[in-house]
Amino acid sequence: MNRILLLLMLAIVLLFLVLLFLFLLLIFYRLRQVKRKKTIQNYIERYQEKWISYLVDDELSPEQLKPANAVEMEAVDELFFRLRYHFDSEELTKKINDYASEYMESYYLKQLTHRNPSIRINVLYKIYLYDLTFLHDAIIKQLEKKVHSKEEYLVLCKIVAKNFQTDFAPYYINPKIPLGEFDYKRLLVELDKSQIELLAEDFDDLPDLLKFTILDIVGANHYLDWLPLMHHCLDSPIQELRIRALKNIALLEVADAYSVYEKFASSTVWEERLMAAKIFAFSPQEQAEAVLNRLITDSSYAVRLQAAKSMKSLKNGQQALDSVITNSSDAFAVDLAEEMLGKE
Repeated sequence: MNRILLLLMLAIVLLFLVLLFLFLLLIFYRLRQVKRKKTIQNYIERYQEKWISYLVDDELSPEQLKPANAVEMEAVDELFFRLRYHFDSEELTKKINDYASEYMESYYLKQLTHRNPSIRINVLYKIYLYDLTFLHDAIIKQLEKKVHSKEEYLVLCKIVAKNFQTDFAPYYINPKIPLGEFDYKRLLVELDKSQIELLAEDFDDLPDLLKFTILDIVGANHYLDWLPLMHHCLDSPIQELRIRALKNIALLEVADAYSVYEKFASSTVWEERLMAAKIFAFSPQEQAEAVLNRLITDSSYAVRLQAAKSMKSLKNGQQALDSVITNSSDAFAVDLAEEMLGKE
């Protein structure tokens, strides 16, 4: 019994010593971190005006600001962030890129391949902000790795797309990790029109979610010259693709292909009938009334409501709604028409 008690006491003492060691180690790292931050802040206060003279006013040479150690590199990086956040010019971007390429490549490469994912993501956002094009090969190498967090992969893709007009496409079309529609929207919203066109060259072979996102971007940006692609999508066996195409055709506010859209007013899919009702708000009066008079009596309330709204927006919308009130035998259609007129 005494031996068991002794062993228990030894275990408690040993546990206490381990905890004490960990506590002291934590204090040590904390103090070192505080000291490092203070050193960085002191560097910034001491050299900030000189850095502005170099980066903004072009009054110093980069050799006069060469960092002496890793802590100074971290301080310079912090200065880059502050200045780039508040100033946006091609000259500033070029100077940051040239300086970092000359004196800080090892610093950024070390962070880019760090074991800690938060450090990698943090430096990726800085690379994106600073436009550090000299790291292109390293970024591509990171993209080729099999293991990424989704956030890391998205930022890597954004960096390549921002700095290199064509290299990004394979990583969007065949992503290394599964991407959702929201992920694609985060990527595509920052592309220019020529880059969207590059992605859509083999549209039928793209992942469905990427197709949906491209259509939404086209509609949101009113790319009227993409209307033929929208029409192509209307023949797709994929229901969601047809609906997205119709939705974004409505956003383009054109309806000059009556026979193409009219058939969707009789679709068995209520969402397609709804989008047809939206599109015919922009058709010539006679064609629009013929379709909207039918859709205002639809079995779906959402379709009826949209048909009434579209009818109201026509050039002679009030007259068309009066005709529904006078001639329709559908009580719901009459109620909607009266409601629309009441909003005049």
